[in-house]
Amino acid sequence: MAGQQGSQGHSHKAHGKQTNKSFKSKHASKSSLRDQAKGRTHRPAVKGEASKATKQASQKVQAKHLKVNRKHHAKQVLDKKRRIVEDAKGIFAGKNRNGDRVQRVVAVVPMTEDVSSLDLVELLAQSIGGELSGVEGYRSLDVPKFHNQSIRFLILPPASRTTSLFPILDAASVADFTIIALSSEEEVDAQGETVLRCLTGLGVGGSNGGVFGVVKDLPGGNPTLASSTRLSLQSFLTHFFPSIERIHCVSAAPSASSAASSSAMATEDSSSSAAGPSSEATLVVRALCEKTPKGLRWREARPRVLAERVAWEKEDAATSTEGPSDEDRPKGFEGEDLGTLVVEGVVRGGGLNANRLVHLQGFGDFRVSKILLAPPSRPTKRNASAPSETMSVDGTPSTSAPFDPLSLPDDDADSLASTNIPDDDEFGLDEQTWPTEEEMASAPAARDRAEMPPPARPGTTPKLKKVAKGTSAYQAAWIIDDDEDEDGDLEEDEDDDAMKAEGGAAEEDQEEEEEETEFVDTAADETASVSARPFADLSPEQEEAQLKEYLSQRAAQRNTQNLDDLDFPDEVDTPLNIPARERFARYRGLKSFRTSRWDPYEELPRDYGRCFMLEDWKGMSRKMERRGQQVEGAEPGTRVIVHIANVPRRVVDEHNPLNPFALFGLFKHEHKYSIMHFTVQRNTENSDTVRSKDPLVLQQGFRRFAINPIFSQHTQRNGGRGANNVHKFERFLRHGINAHVATAYLPITFGNSPSLLLRVPTTSADAPNASPDQGIHLIGTGALLSSDATRITAKRVILTGHPFKVHKKTATIRYLFFNRDDVEYFKPVQLRTKTGRVGHIREPLGTHGYFKAGFDGPISQLDTVCLTLYKRCFPKWGRVWDGRPLPVVNKQDVQQHAALHEDEVDMA
Repeated sequence: MAGQQGSQGHSHKAHGKQTNKSFKSKHASKSSLRDQAKGRTHRPAVKGEASKATKQASQKVQAKHLKVNRKHHAKQVLDKKRRIVEDAKGIFAGKNRNGDRVQRVVAVVPMTEDVSSLDLVELLAQSIGGELSGVEGYRSLDVPKFHNQSIRFLILPPASRTTSLFPILDAASVADFTIIALSSEEEVDAQGETVLRCLTGLGVGGSNGGVFGVVKDLPGGNPTLASSTRLSLQSFLTHFFPSIERIHCVSAAPSASSAASSSAMATEDSSSSAAGPSSEATLVVRALCEKTPKGLRWREARPRVLAERVAWEKEDAATSTEGPSDEDRPKGFEGEDLGTLVVEGVVRGGGLNANRLVHLQGFGDFRVSKILLAPPSRPTKRNASAPSETMSVDGTPSTSAPFDPLSLPDDDADSLASTNIPDDDEFGLDEQTWPTEEEMASAPAARDRAEMPPPARPGTTPKLKKVAKGTSAYQAAWIIDDDEDEDGDLEEDEDDDAMKAEGGAAEEDQEEEEEETEFVDTAADETASVSARPFADLSPEQEEAQLKEYLSQRAAQRNTQNLDDLDFPDEVDTPLNIPARERFARYRGLKSFRTSRWDPYEELPRDYGRCFMLEDWKGMSRKMERRGQQVEGAEPGTRVIVHIANVPRRVVDEHNPLNPFALFGLFKHEHKYSIMHFTVQRNTENSDTVRSKDPLVLQQGFRRFAINPIFSQHTQRNGGRGANNVHKFERFLRHGINAHVATAYLPITFGNSPSLLLRVPTTSADAPNASPDQGIHLIGTGALLSSDATRITAKRVILTGHPFKVHKKTATIRYLFFNRDDVEYFKPVQLRTKTGRVGHIREPLGTHGYFKAGFDGPISQLDTVCLTLYKRCFPKWGRVWDGRPLPVVNKQDVQQHAALHEDEVDMA
């Protein structure tokens, strides 16, 4: 052990060794100080040390200043919060420029026939001891009890009526709050649910919480029944408006249902369990006065004016002789009396500028001639029934005295030019000969002559056709004669032989049928022509019967086509009598639908040249919304008198005084047409078959259009554009979790405004051949997507063939084409099978369309060979919907269908 310790060596650590701390000088010289400062400057040091008293005094001064700073900071925070609250209240914060408070607009929507909106408003007024004033269509209520507010109630018809949907939507578009009035006895029908879905589609009752649920007269005497009824109604209403917390009961007899009300309230809020129906009505009025309306986001940047007084003034003689210019005259009112529409009301939303156009629902866009400041005109007892508050013609409102104009149009005023002038060189029309004025004038007559059957040649014998009894001469002229069909003659001969074998009973039946048969002279004589023959109108009963039969068969045919397209999407049969290279000449093949490039400016129609193209629609929308927040012209909350130029007289004549009348201001360029795209999600409660280019009504924000949209798939990648901005055309708008994109030529709309797609009746209810279904159906809801002229909607067509012979990767295909030239024409297009194989055409075989094809793997003889072609689709031109029925069914189509049906019956 000693030897091991000696070999390792011994080391002893001294624990008592002293280690002195090194000297650390702050600086060695002035240069070191300068280097440490690195350019910073210091205050010169005070010579000598400050006394203790001086230090204490300086600390007190600093503390004093810190306290003042804290007070100032707290005050600034408080002022900022107050400004935020005032900005949130907006025009309801105080008095406006006219020295008056702005009324809160409330739309009262009764859901059933047994609930009256006017009776409900009267009960609300009685609950606070107030008095109503106003005329038909609205009532005003002053509420000095709650912050001296004033409420304007819009009296609306029941939602169960078909004609009440659009007035309710117009009222909800301008209202600050909406009251849904329910009944405790009647249920909401399908039309009422459509109204609720349309309101939710517009954004009413979303996060803004501007919807109140009210029920009138809960069952009395049974608290349990009243409580269950209230909970059932609340469950129904919260399905559409989740922001509704409770259903308020409004009744004229508080004692009748006070027990029911208190029992229902006890389950929700113990603090208000003793409240009766009258106090609940007071709570509704109080909430309307104290709650801050948040409004709808898509409308707050645009100015709107809810009309309180409207008048139409005819133009002066001097002005009418000159007439407005083409840019100032609106389109579609040729030959009508034009004048100045004077509208008085309060500006809401953004600032109203005379340079921007205004939109009148159902009539279009118009120019503003001037905007005047109106005096305060709060409805009182003296002027509650003043006739100047309603629509008037050839008169002016009582406030039409001269005032200083708030806004006048200048050089920056928008024009009414909605379409662009297409460049013929760009669309390949420079070499075509444009028709002369004489040819254009004679075009209608030539078209009428072309639509009528040609007259008989002189000297020919008039031919008699066997037609059904009661068929007019016009219908008989379109029936194809049986002698022209040889197969039909053979079938008739076989039927005659069978009838002879049956005996004399069949002959008697045949004689009775011949007695009921009429012979119509369908040929013209030597001097008269068929085109000069007067048209024979059918009776209303016959037209109604023909229309019902045509609509039923048309609906069945469309349903069959929808199911076939669902089972075999985009598959079509190759025509036998037309070469495929001619039938599908406008189609092309793509190697990859997702990534293959497609020139968006290739072979565009002339309508594309009429549209205005936007390079960056989203950036332009943000710019217009920021500009709308800048107050230009009349400030929000100001009572104004708006003079709208060149308005037809029927705007006043056709308006129903029971419905609200409002005008909306447009952003710059929102009158111009472009290619608009909006998303559509099918309504789950609607089962109608909707096809592309079907006539529908689009509610885009506050504007309504009659459109024939085309539908396409909604791509989520790359901001909805995908890799090449090519999207598959959809023949039908189907249900599902995925939304579709609808495309139409429409005026430009900026912002993310909601979209409602509706189907209206084909004819009016008072028409002699009115359609049996007079309801308005909600097809789907969505929102505006973009305005993109480069978005390509490609229609896909799949031609299918059958493997005739198969040898490993090579197969002989038939029934895909029916001639050799078609095989050579479509040889570059790629083939695919339903099992996923890819191949190409190698060579044609014979003259009947057979060809040899090679694939990337073995195929089965049970497989189907497909050839996919694509063609770009374009929508139809949209227009402002005037509220009239859309002509979905042509009268001539119905008559031809009836004639063919009668011909088939006669042949049978």
